[in-house]
Amino acid sequence: MNLRRRLLIEWALIALFGTLAVILATHWRGTSAFDNLVYDQLSSISRPKPDEKILLINIDEASLARIGKWPWNRNIHAQLIDKLASAGPRTILLDVLMSEASLAADDRALADAMRKSGAVYLPLNFHSPGSDGKAYDTELPLPTLDAAAKGVGHVNITFDNDGIVRRINLCFDSDERSWPHLAELIYRNGAEPSPAFARLARCSQHLLLPYAPRDSYSEISFVDALEGRIPDQLVKGRDIIIGATAAGMGDNYPAPFSDGGVVSGSEIMANMVAALRRDDFIASAPVWQISLLSLLPMWLLMLGFLRWQPRTALIVSLCLIATVFVTSMVALSASIWFPPGAALIGIILVYPLWGWRRLQAMSAFMQSELGELEREGEIVPLALNPDRGSDLVGRQSAALGSAIDHLRDLRRFVSDSLEHLPDPMFVTDTVGTVTMANHRIEEYLGPRLKGTALKSLLDRIVAPVHRRSVDEYLRAMEREPTGDHQPFVRFVSPDGSHFVMRSAPVVNDLDVHVGQIHYLADISALAQAESDREEALQLLSHDMRSPQSAIIALLPTVADKDVSRRIEGHARRTIALAQDFVDVARMGESPFEGTDVLLANLAHDVSDNLWPLAQERSVRIEVIDDSGSGFVLAEPDSLGRAITNILDNAIKFSPVGGSIQLRTRRIRDVEASMLELTICDEGPGIEPDLLPRLFTRFAAHSAPDARIKSSGLGLTYVRAVAERHGGKVWVENGKKGACFHLRLPEAADPIPDPAA
Repeated sequence: MNLRRRLLIEWALIALFGTLAVILATHWRGTSAFDNLVYDQLSSISRPKPDEKILLINIDEASLARIGKWPWNRNIHAQLIDKLASAGPRTILLDVLMSEASLAADDRALADAMRKSGAVYLPLNFHSPGSDGKAYDTELPLPTLDAAAKGVGHVNITFDNDGIVRRINLCFDSDERSWPHLAELIYRNGAEPSPAFARLARCSQHLLLPYAPRDSYSEISFVDALEGRIPDQLVKGRDIIIGATAAGMGDNYPAPFSDGGVVSGSEIMANMVAALRRDDFIASAPVWQISLLSLLPMWLLMLGFLRWQPRTALIVSLCLIATVFVTSMVALSASIWFPPGAALIGIILVYPLWGWRRLQAMSAFMQSELGELEREGEIVPLALNPDRGSDLVGRQSAALGSAIDHLRDLRRFVSDSLEHLPDPMFVTDTVGTVTMANHRIEEYLGPRLKGTALKSLLDRIVAPVHRRSVDEYLRAMEREPTGDHQPFVRFVSPDGSHFVMRSAPVVNDLDVHVGQIHYLADISALAQAESDREEALQLLSHDMRSPQSAIIALLPTVADKDVSRRIEGHARRTIALAQDFVDVARMGESPFEGTDVLLANLAHDVSDNLWPLAQERSVRIEVIDDSGSGFVLAEPDSLGRAITNILDNAIKFSPVGGSIQLRTRRIRDVEASMLELTICDEGPGIEPDLLPRLFTRFAAHSAPDARIKSSGLGLTYVRAVAERHGGKVWVENGKKGACFHLRLPEAADPIPDPAA
């Protein structure tokens, strides 16, 4: 497995693990202790101002010392309510549970005072677990007091896991009814519910209570209020909360203040009433939003891991941690609580995990690559020197540094090799920009070719008449670098130099195409030689034929007919020799253009053409077709001439009155069906030492007293034609003479036209 694939797999696993950890921490409140600590610190930055319309009357140590031990006679509470009612308060909240009866006269006195005031609210409480297996027991005020109160509401306290009161419930659902919180009733005072209450989705929904600074509400001692030592202006129009603050009375609770300590239940009630009026309770964000916001920084970091350097990843990680805290603070200022713990867990988990796995992957990769380099033999074995690193990665880094030094040397060797090539060379990338060029092409086009566009370079080195063919060649190489197309392109430069360009793909170790290497061979000398050769061929095919034709034209003036006949024969053989030489030389310069030819018919045509020569020597020619009328893909002129050369030799070397047999037949070869033409004569055969080289130039010869001399080019032409047609020719001596075999591929059956 390569490094990139391994890192991607491990990246995906770490991302999945981090996602699951964040989701679990969000749903199971695994970071609640940390989140509460952060909330306490953030909420202490900016606390709301106390509500000046709230007055706390505390049952404190001074009151207990003056009035007596708790519980007091309820007539005392009646006296205080009468005094307060005369000053015109908005509401009076008697935050004391009065569920048990006392002296009937005292209970009636308190009920009368409450009824007369018309503004007294009493609390009820729920005890959990309840009796007889019930979830809770409801503790209501005495019926007489309940009937006299303007309202009764619950005052249950909700504790977080750490025992601190941060959250409240604005209502409580019992089996009988839904009870609003006493603070909600004070807010209403017989009017509409508070906006916060109206937004509740359910009574079990917790709201975070924004606390004013500790001891910031106006408060007086119970005994001072009872003895009339407060002015009426301090009471008029205010909400009066009467509650216990003395130590040991059990109505003091831990609150989210950074300095610790407790607050009284009446102060908690005052903060609730103030929050209802300001409508600034803090609601926790929905779980799905918390999950999404917690996953966002982790996934941003994970995506960055794919592209960032380690230093960048560290800086971004620290910035994301700070961003999470800032987000929580900004959300808190908007009365929304986003707990940062789950988001921080995601960041803190994935960063070291990714760093560890990347380090492990890099270590394994370095070990593997170093071993691979050693096995490939590109560098000498690299031992992990314990003196150059304190740990494995350090030792591997030292070995990698040594390997890089070796590779630099190898790169220098390659660069020097390319630089000293005898011909121009340059390399382009995938977008056609020159990335490397040797001094040969820079001598031709000028220095600093690196960075030049390929199009601009070709404009300077390729003549306009050849530019199209060069562009087509390069496009073909780009589409199919290893495809079946022309391996090179030939062109002329603007200064008249001839070049051959050969391009090849450059691939990396993963077989990914990264560019092209272009090699230019200067063939100006070869082009001049070809021009000279063409002139020589023209000399043979035209200039040498003209005097021979003139000799033949003058022969009728020669008196000796025998001499005339001999001169004509030599002249015509000279013309044929020149034509054979030119045809053989040009055989490979033109493309093969074949057509379906019936081989037996071609044999008959050649036989008919040479019939006069055969008749002159009384030689009988027999054509036999055993091929089933087989066709070959052939050029009729060249193939017919090749057969003519063989048959002409057979006639010449046959004895007077002899016979020659031309037979065609079908041969099943290993790869395809073949047609074979055999020409056998009754002549003296071929000398054994001549058989292996009969088809080479000027190999044929005859005895000094032989009747017929051979130039040796006719059979060379036959071999060239056979190879051009994808076949072969050979000769062997039979019982009576020589047998020439010409074997050619049978033409494929034509594909039927669907429209026919």
